[in-house]
This record gives sequence, structure tokens and C-alpha cells, in this order.
Amino acid sequence: MIYITPEDKESLSKYAQQSKMTASQVIREGLRMRLQGNDFNTGFNEGLNEAIKIAKETEGAKMMFPSGKSFADLVCENLKAALRNGQ
Repeated sequence: MIYITPEDKESLSKYAQQSKMTASQVIREGLRMRLQGNDFNTGFNEGLNEAIKIAKETEGAKMMFPSGKSFADLVCENLKAALRNGQ
């Protein structure tokens, strides 16, 4: 048994019905994904880390600003700030 808000219960019920699953199955799968580290945040962070790598390797992004930082450095700082916690 879990406790969820009425809004979440409604969303869960709609999702389960559209997916032809029980609400319990949706919850079990979601819990399993989180416990295995296979969740949205992991994929999100992998995508941002790939973007950081590409920015650093892009020749045009090596242009330096008066601050001493390259365009790639500035872009990467902002991408790193968007990384999700817990990863």
C-alpha cells in the first residue's frame, strides 16, 4: 500500500488504463527502475554529459572571451548546472 495525492491517483489510473496495466504494475516497475538506477535522471544526465563532451571537442567553441573562458567552458558550466542530483 502506498499513499499518493488525489491528483497523482487520477494520473496513475489514467496512465495504467491507457497502458493496459494495473496501477500496482506501474508502481512496481517504477520502483524497480529507481532501485536499479535505471531512471529518467540517469538518462538525462548521460545526455548532458555527452553534450558537454561535444562542446569541449568542437573547434569553434574554443574561442576565448576576455574573461579567459572559452565558449565551450561557458556552455559546459550551464550544462553542468542542469545535471540532476543523485547521479
